[in-house]
Amino acid sequence: MKDHKNTPQSASSWNAAEARMSFFMKPITNKWPTAEPVSLFQVYQYVHTRRYLPETRDLRAIDDDDKARQYKGQHLDYITPSGIFSYCSDTSLVCHSSILCMDLDYLGERVEKLFELLIHDPMFETLLLFRSPRGQGLKWFIHIDLSRCDHRTWFQAVRNYLMHTYHLTDKQVDKMCGNPSRACFLCYDPDAYLAPNLYEYY
Repeated sequence: MKDHKNTPQSASSWNAAEARMSFFMKPITNKWPTAEPVSLFQVYQYVHTRRYLPETRDLRAIDDDDKARQYKGQHLDYITPSGIFSYCSDTSLVCHSSILCMDLDYLGERVEKLFELLIHDPMFETLLLFRSPRGQGLKWFIHIDLSRCDHRTWFQAVRNYLMHTYHLTDKQVDKMCGNPSRACFLCYDPDAYLAPNLYEYY
């Protein structure tokens, strides 16, 4: 693994194309990342291509919540959007990515409308956005300036912003995702969104 220093960058010096996060092979009980961190563009490629099509299709055919949760944990790879970790735990952070992934769930028929609204959100630039593994939620990746406040403070502020701006409930904006090492499962979304300026680097 390359050397990465855990030093917060200001918004003016931060480059989304250079942000990196850890990638973990399934199952969720595996806490050791692969050797090389991945970029937002690579995550987009994983989601946008058919890599996780069979698993996503099978998962969405499961009606029982407990069985679906178990299947997801067993069959989908995951990333830690907020940074590079030597092990999947908050105490093993090597370098924060200055990225926050908000997990929106239980959106029902509002998924597609919110997808479009978040792409054009006036407060935060959407870096990456895709539908969740079960299809009822969204994974929203944005930049946070850690020179202004810490990760958990940003999480609570953005969570409050989403609930107020888009009239989302406490249940729809997952309050359990405030820790930096929170896992984000990868799935298939052929219509995933990546910020246009990130394509030019690859």
